[in-house]
Amino acid sequence: MALLSRPLNTLFTTAAVVLAGLAAAPMARAQQFEQQPIDPSLAVAIASPVRNGAFYNLMILEQIPNQRQCWQEQNQGSGPVAIDPLLLNFDFTGACDRKTDGNGYSVRVNGQDLGVHYRLEVSARQNDLVLFARPTRDRSAPPIEIGRTNGRTDGFLKIQLNPGWQMARRTYNGQPVGHIYLTHDAPLDVRLATGAAPPLAQGAPAPALPTVP
Repeated sequence: MALLSRPLNTLFTTAAVVLAGLAAAPMARAQQFEQQPIDPSLAVAIASPVRNGAFYNLMILEQIPNQRQCWQEQNQGSGPVAIDPLLLNFDFTGACDRKTDGNGYSVRVNGQDLGVHYRLEVSARQNDLVLFARPTRDRSAPPIEIGRTNGRTDGFLKIQLNPGWQMARRTYNGQPVGHIYLTHDAPLDVRLATGAAPPLAQGAPAPALPTVP
């Protein structure tokens, strides 16, 4: 039995080392990521309607400078800003960039990548659409509000980012890549204290949130 236990112990030890390495790999990669600012006039976060507005996804559009215009904003005073996605009418290769899921964007707070722990989603809140970073592992943790449309109309709507939030480009070992961050410089505990909202209740009216200045 003693002879048998030695290979088993070795096997368990090796497995533990491999698993630890796999768990540490995403963190190690995240530590190599940095960010660089994006000209806010060249990027827009949009609530994109699905099934005629039954629900919405986050879409981020980027304008390549000196190329054909990718979208047009239709401001309706103090209410929501409608977006005309011009890029849908032409081959936008080389003129526009479009991100529609977590492969193209994620959350970064105080220099820390949170894409593994939070997902970005657009939720309806009474007569508003709100962009949240919602926890994926600890479902009891509150979501973080990032922005809102300040009203609802049909079609594509601009998401106005809350104060302190901005879009930035991910860099890897100093080189820019296509991934976009929704980022804030304050520590995460500060964001949870000032930008959180109670989870949406299934089958019940959503509580109103304080109006963002």
